[in-house]
Amino acid sequence: MTERVPGSYVTEDFSTRADDIIWRVKVGGEWVYLYLLIEFQSRVDQYMALRMMVYGGLLYQDLIKRGKVLADGRLPPVLP
Repeated sequence: MTERVPGSYVTEDFSTRADDIIWRVKVGGEWVYLYLLIEFQSRVDQYMALRMMVYGGLLYQDLIKRGKVLADGRLPPVLP
């Protein structure tokens, strides 16, 4: 089973962050999140790894807020 997940978040400082595509896939009875981020840029961003961490963190914050953690309270895996 697969399902598309909303990918726009508002940070704590009220900045809007729009992500590309997030899908969740049921594997072994639990949800795994596949995070597809496509960035078109005119120059190299030496901090792209940090941006990916931030986007993943925003997704986790949203999952916690919506109560979408695993049955035992753990966060689900996110594969960027």
